[in-house]
Amino acid sequence: MNRQFEFNPTNVSTILDETWQQLKAAAETETHPWRLGNLATVAADRPRVRTVVLRVVETEARELICYTDQRAAKVSEINAAPNVEWVTYDPITRVQIRLRGTATVHTNDELAAQHWNNSSSEHRRGYITVSPPGTKAESALPNLPDYLFDRLPNDEEAQLGYENFAVIVCRIEHLDWLQLRRNGHLAAQFHWTDKWEGHWKYA
Repeated sequence: MNRQFEFNPTNVSTILDETWQQLKAAAETETHPWRLGNLATVAADRPRVRTVVLRVVETEARELICYTDQRAAKVSEINAAPNVEWVTYDPITRVQIRLRGTATVHTNDELAAQHWNNSSSEHRRGYITVSPPGTKAESALPNLPDYLFDRLPNDEEAQLGYENFAVIVCRIEHLDWLQLRRNGHLAAQFHWTDKWEGHWKYA
């Protein structure tokens, strides 16, 4: 693959611009490695990390959006402590980004409905679950009704998943960029006040 991370070494702001462009591309391209990120929350003073799918990027609003089951532990964790961090890595460009900010959870509201209406039947099937995520299971079976093991739901069945559907919106305030290089790593850092401020730093 010929993907590259383009930037001007004399202008640190080009790192920020390219990062947001790559994030937009990741949300729209299933094969982009940044599409799968690790979202960290805090619970009982301990970090909790899991892989999530980057669904939408709103550059001007500084928002990363992913979906979840509203009964998942990360929902209650975010509601109790909204500070989150997102990290992802591209093995082609050898770039890691860490994005820190605050998250909000949307269920059964206008934003959740908008994202639900834009989703496919295959995606909606993942929310028509028998038990809440994390529930102890007696065997290795998907958390789906028997009738959906090997087919997609029809429109009426698919709508059953909406009550479990949640949208997580992460508004980013801090971004760390790192590119691994054999001749010495490069790193940069950006922070939002009323605009983005950034500088190079040693890795």
